[in-house]
Amino acid sequence: MKGHVIATGVWLALIAGGYFAFDRFTARSEVSGCDGDTGALRVTAATDGHFYIEGSIDGVATTFMVDTGASTVTVGQRDAERIGLPPGAPANFHTAAGTVEGAMVRGRRVAAACLAVDQITVAVSPPMSGPALLGQNFLRRFEMVVDGREMTLRPRAER
Repeated sequence: MKGHVIATGVWLALIAGGYFAFDRFTARSEVSGCDGDTGALRVTAATDGHFYIEGSIDGVATTFMVDTGASTVTVGQRDAERIGLPPGAPANFHTAAGTVEGAMVRGRRVAAACLAVDQITVAVSPPMSGPALLGQNFLRRFEMVVDGREMTLRPRAER
């Protein structure tokens, strides 16, 4: 009986250790801050190499993954419902997995940390799960510099 108690304790310790190790090594990006003078946003890559930024769509908190290959800011159907996006114009999206039917919702406000863009289109791709994609219709409004594991986004100079 005593052996079973010890074995159970060892297994529980291994499971807890595995959980904490997994949690530590799958950490999200770290936003080092928004420079009040220049408006620059600095983000350190997560352990998976992607850049994640906490932000919002129409004021509703959303996690974004920076995706330079995405044409538009994109969310899945669940996030669209959670955010309260209205139905948009039907659209087809050409993805790595093939063509997907979805919708384009115009006139939204998208914020990524301290950076925000008004009157932007958000694509709703029903099968998508995971974080929203911060696509080119948002990113092209900012100067992006990636240096190793750090990305800096700063507002483009007015022309």
